[in-house]
Amino acid sequence: MAMNRRTFLGLGAAGAVAAVHAYGAPAATAFPSAPAFSSTPAFPSTPAAAPTRRFAIGVREYAWSRGNRRLTTRIFYPATGNPGGNPVVGAPIADGVFPICEFSHGLGGNPESYAPLIRPLAEAGFVVPAPVFPTTSSGTQGNIQDVYNGNQSKDVSQVITNTLALNTTAGDPFAGHLDTTTGVGVAGHSLGGMTTHGLLTAWPDSRIAAAVPFACVDMGNPGTTVRANVLFVHGDQDSVCQYSSARQAYTELPAPKAFLTHRGTGHDQYIWSGYNHTQTVATYVDWMRWSLYADTAARDRLRADATSGTTTTTWEAVLTSLPTGPTVSLRSRGNGQYVCAENAGADPLVANRATVGDWERFDLVDLGDNNVALKARANGRYVCAENAGADALIANRTAVGPWETFRRVNNSDGTVSLRAQANNQYVGAANNGTGPLTANRTAIGPWESFDLTTG
Repeated sequence: MAMNRRTFLGLGAAGAVAAVHAYGAPAATAFPSAPAFSSTPAFPSTPAAAPTRRFAIGVREYAWSRGNRRLTTRIFYPATGNPGGNPVVGAPIADGVFPICEFSHGLGGNPESYAPLIRPLAEAGFVVPAPVFPTTSSGTQGNIQDVYNGNQSKDVSQVITNTLALNTTAGDPFAGHLDTTTGVGVAGHSLGGMTTHGLLTAWPDSRIAAAVPFACVDMGNPGTTVRANVLFVHGDQDSVCQYSSARQAYTELPAPKAFLTHRGTGHDQYIWSGYNHTQTVATYVDWMRWSLYADTAARDRLRADATSGTTTTTWEAVLTSLPTGPTVSLRSRGNGQYVCAENAGADPLVANRATVGDWERFDLVDLGDNNVALKARANGRYVCAENAGADALIANRTAVGPWETFRRVNNSDGTVSLRAQANNQYVGAANNGTGPLTANRTAIGPWESFDLTTG
């Protein structure tokens, strides 16, 4: 556990607070402690077919516990009836077998306050247990230590165990309706996002097949027993949970993984209706459908559903392929020489070639919204502008993220300029073409302008 990497949250970190709704609850039941998890979870290759319709939402409450910790849990689920209304207490569960996707609220919140993230999952065909954490929910003192000491992550594991047990509990409405072999999903925001990340790291639960931590911080080194598809969602101006900490957490996890950045926003605006809410929910539901239903159509929607003018996405081992585009060469207006990626992976890009060969050809990959990536034809690697302004562009990346994404600018003289998405600086050819290309220019001139030719 890397305690020194964590960002401690003040008591101001919270999801929106809402009144706790009273639901009819079965008698309190103390389930056994969560078992020791296998290091090789047996997830089947053919989970249930993904639903093709929206469901109405039902909700039931269970009075569970872990030791002396009360874990009131409201389970939202696909129900019979017409979709679009509020959750109906005790509604009959819809026909079918559904994956489980737990949700953890933020500090001062509860399941109702996170309806924008819980209801879409239930409507899409997931059973969503949402615990009310005993020390960080609305009306409590807000003991955030229960996140850092692992209590909340362990609570979630207990809730997963209890929910799975309902599938074989005689007389329970969920009996026979829960997918107990595909693996489970987990998600949460703020303290709930940290709780989620803790289940992948310091307090691992190998039953987890998919995770979406919203606005989390790094809770430790990845566990070796968890094999999960992980989507991070974060605002790059988050003053509560540092964006850099979530990026570090992302870097440390193995693929498949992705990171959805909401540029220019803070801790939670993208969750509620309005600012990029549509992109957040669509991407999140796509992720769970792909991970737990093997829904390849949802996987293929990810890029489009995540895209807006103020979002940035990083994908690793997620998409089967990126869109294709024409093969192009770029000739600098500053010296009339072509950009070359010779020895890509070792040497930077330079604009010093008089003729076009394999090392001067790039696939211009259309990423949508006038964004492109450049893939060197000679080695199949993407051009990267990481540390632009200090380091040169180099064609050595196997995946496309913010530093491999460029905004195409069509200039009035017919040339094209490229602006790195990650820092909004233009690509320029330095020192009359003898120096490497860098993305550190704030204005467009001859050295930032390129003639684009195809073939």
